[in-house]
Amino acid sequence: TYSPVGGAFPPMPPSQIEANKQLLQSMFTHAYDSYFHNAFPASELKPLTCQPGVFNLVRVPALTLIDTLDTLIIMRNFTEFARGVERLRYLDERMKREFQLVQEKSKKSKGNGNRGEEGGLFSVNQNVSLFETTIRVLGGLLSAHQMAIAFMANLVLKSDVWDSSGDN
Repeated sequence: TYSPVGGAFPPMPPSQIEANKQLLQSMFTHAYDSYFHNAFPASELKPLTCQPGVFNLVRVPALTLIDTLDTLIIMRNFTEFARGVERLRYLDERMKREFQLVQEKSKKSKGNGNRGEEGGLFSVNQNVSLFETTIRVLGGLLSAHQMAIAFMANLVLKSDVWDSSGDN
């Protein structure tokens, strides 16, 4: 007799469950790779034109990457998760440097600049939707952090994340 895995309804044979998992992983990988090829570090990829887009409710660069970090762990793609974290770190540092250059130019031209801001990925001075920012940015980062602690202890080597030139 057949017993459904996890009490699935309607009952599905293990071969169908595995085929569905593989299809889902393939679809996610296609979308994730398309985002990086066509849109990163933009907030999103426009699906019909394959052009970078800005998600107007949040307006945070690399929003799609932030929102998919936990999914990478669920799919056991720990190396790509680590690469994603490093991409965010690099983008944050680059944005801070760019912000500092703007601040220095502003001071030289006797402008006020943006007081109290440090620049960086999470210091973008924009009006955003509190709900969207909470679920996509804060939720994405917190869930990815918790899952990384739970599932990734010593699983990813630096050599898996960085190539020999230091580029990811």
